[in-house]
Amino acid sequence: MTTFWVLDLLCLAALLASAVLVVKLRNLNGCVMALSALGTVLALLFVVLGAPDLANAEIIVGAIALPVLYLIAIGKIRADVRDRGELGEQEARQDSA
Repeated sequence: MTTFWVLDLLCLAALLASAVLVVKLRNLNGCVMALSALGTVLALLFVVLGAPDLANAEIIVGAIALPVLYLIAIGKIRADVRDRGELGEQEARQDSA
């Protein structure tokens, strides 16, 4: 019984740490990896709590499919936007003219 609670609390602490990383990280790819870790730990928590069907769904959706979709979207956005330098560069040119 004590092992169950220790594993449960470890999963909850890992969930909280992953959620904080998703919010605090400035790198988008890092955020997606933290989101994937959150899905993985949540699936482990479902296994610990005796819900293997939910764990399977969470691994497929939360740990694999959703992060892959986010990575594809981030890659598409970075490929479509041209680098125009710093934002203040154009304003400084307009002010001096």
